[in-house]
Amino acid sequence: MILCFDVLIQYLSTLAISDGFYPDEIYAEIKSTHCYKEMTEDEWDQILHFISEGGAALQQYDEFKKVEIINGLYKITSRRVAMRHRLHIGTIVSDSMMKVKFVSGGYVGVIEEYFISRLTPGDVFTLAGRNLEYVMIKDMTALVRKSNAKKSIVPSWQGGRMPLSANLGIMLRRKLNEASDSLQPSNKVKKEIELEVLKPLFELQENLSHVPKENELLIEHIETKDGFHLFAYPFEGRLVHEAMAALLAYRICRIIPITFSFAMNDYGFELLSDQPIPVDDSNVYELFSPDNLTADIQRSVNSAEMAKRKFRDIAVIGGLIFQGYPGEYKKQKHLQSSASLLFNVFTEYDRHNLLLRQAYHEVMEQQMEEARLRNMLERVQQGKIIITFPQNLTPFCFPLKVDSMRENFSSEQLEDRVKKMQMQLRWES
Repeated sequence: MILCFDVLIQYLSTLAISDGFYPDEIYAEIKSTHCYKEMTEDEWDQILHFISEGGAALQQYDEFKKVEIINGLYKITSRRVAMRHRLHIGTIVSDSMMKVKFVSGGYVGVIEEYFISRLTPGDVFTLAGRNLEYVMIKDMTALVRKSNAKKSIVPSWQGGRMPLSANLGIMLRRKLNEASDSLQPSNKVKKEIELEVLKPLFELQENLSHVPKENELLIEHIETKDGFHLFAYPFEGRLVHEAMAALLAYRICRIIPITFSFAMNDYGFELLSDQPIPVDDSNVYELFSPDNLTADIQRSVNSAEMAKRKFRDIAVIGGLIFQGYPGEYKKQKHLQSSASLLFNVFTEYDRHNLLLRQAYHEVMEQQMEEARLRNMLERVQQGKIIITFPQNLTPFCFPLKVDSMRENFSSEQLEDRVKKMQMQLRWES
């Protein structure tokens, strides 16, 4: 990670509670590190102004004027501020669990806030044997109501989400080269035992669709009784595919009003709709373009809510929020309430705040893996996209088909969806 301004604020505060520091001397030391070598003088001035005056948005509050300037020396002289800082030195912030309650008041259970923060009102997920419709988050509590929806999102937990690394993805795509070559009758090279065992699967995949090589992206259009499926196989890991599925859904929705559910695993992702998905040779390279990537990602996911969750950790590390004294720590909902208030203040009155910028940056880098997604899209542009229309499910798409994790993305008007459901009911009757 680079430009972690919350850690820098904590480090400067640690220096300030001891002998203090002179900005010119410490600036040279900080610039010599990998993390802050790209920090500008303007950003450095903002940090100094933030710890001494509270920054542009908080300069009216004495609580945030922690560091005093004495003849050019930055030093914390308040015993209370120094004690609070010593109690909370550290940069490890544990994942928070969020209570789930009905709007009417009943308690359902707990779930990781990282999962809830990705939902939008109206999404349905499963917890404690019930299908629940997400309504809103209030004071670190997710409010829900019962739902009769047949499809729902299965909650995911951080401990079960270890995606393919970039290097492992590269090696996997190289193995596909070998698998594709092994299907050629003229190939007499002795193959590894794993490829020999999997050869029947690769042969079936080739007969029904195609086995992509390292420089190819395979897209499969398949129609089943569930609807119209689009399967894509970038082999970049679950997090990249989750972001890519939302991104592709958003870009397709700009072409035509359409409703999607989607699923993903480490090998690829699926878009499912009740109408044909308009992805073909005429627009596929444009849909998989890295142009306007950041803006499109932010529009396709609930990036503001995700950044607000990330900002709480940043605010704690940066010393903006006091977590309480030993044995009397504040509850998570109080911390999130304080962080949300600061987040809203910075958003409205100090949009260029470095900590706010860091929150959005870390969401894009850690949860959306923007860098890997951009590299994948650039690789696709330089390679070849193969579009096939199998009549049956293929070995590649079968695991995705049975994957029950689904997320909804719709650009249709409610009235249009109701009319479509009415037509379907008339047809069935």
